[in-house]
Amino acid sequence: MKQKVLIFFTISLLVLIFQNSCNFKNEDYKLAHDTTFHAETRAWSQKIYEEPDNDEFYAERALSFINNDKNYKLAVKDLEKAIKLNPDKNSYYIKLADAYFGNNQTYKARDMYLKAVSRNADAETYFKTGSFFFLVRKYNEAKIYLNEALKKDESYPKAYFFLAQSFKETGDTANAIMYYKRAVQTDAGDYNAYLQLGIIFTIKSDPEALKYLDAAINTNNGIDESWYSRGFYYQKKGDFEKALADYQQTITINPYHSNAYYNAGYIYFELKKWDIAIRHFDLSSRTNDDFEKPVYMLGLSYEAKNDFEKARIYYQKCLQLNPNYNLAKTAIQRLNNQ
Repeated sequence: MKQKVLIFFTISLLVLIFQNSCNFKNEDYKLAHDTTFHAETRAWSQKIYEEPDNDEFYAERALSFINNDKNYKLAVKDLEKAIKLNPDKNSYYIKLADAYFGNNQTYKARDMYLKAVSRNADAETYFKTGSFFFLVRKYNEAKIYLNEALKKDESYPKAYFFLAQSFKETGDTANAIMYYKRAVQTDAGDYNAYLQLGIIFTIKSDPEALKYLDAAINTNNGIDESWYSRGFYYQKKGDFEKALADYQQTITINPYHSNAYYNAGYIYFELKKWDIAIRHFDLSSRTNDDFEKPVYMLGLSYEAKNDFEKARIYYQKCLQLNPNYNLAKTAIQRLNNQ
């Protein structure tokens, strides 16, 4: 009897050891207990371990890999598995295309986007395909698919925005403006469309720019670019006080905004406030080591103060950054002729 009990316990122990060994060899089991991954990812891994043929679990874990762990490689693997388990679920194809693109597998992404369109041509599929082509700078293809998205759903604001961007990139400003305006008509909270309209109208010296830049700031006042763009609008108009206030707000939000420091410095230079101009040009150059313009303006500011030795140092430094910067060459010749 004792021998039978001993044999039973021995077999049970061996089975337990075997099961544990299998567990540790199982990738999903390991992921479920790997604390370097997000808790949501681990939870889906446990579910997959318990139910390995559930395609939805793989799709959900793929999203967690992307959103929580920024791991597109594993997301691709999961979505490929989900499609293998359930090839009839159309949404998996567009998700896999997104994952391929995030994993820098551009050609696979393109093919999968097109496959998704052929299987399920709804507005989102057309939009995702169009935005993909925009991001890889295939603007004509982008326009085709984004227009198809709008045919499916004319209230799709992101499609209007990306269509506007595509026209902007191909130099068609009139159509870009039209579609940016449609974007904000469809979604009154489209910050990016307001900003782009403000920038375009600023370049055109059109006072309508202010309306859109104000709208961008009112939509989201915590983004530096809208404050910077409105500051540039005021600077172009010659309203230096308002421009400086907006550049200061830009810098408050983003202390590394080299262009805001530079533009503020340029205003102070125009006002012949050399010392404060120098301070801003110095900050501009420190926040962007490759930006030669503030270095040149440092030279010009010191030259205006009659500190020719320092001026020469900065002109030479400017030429080190950009040997073809002709203004710096002319400035050195000017100093040599004194």
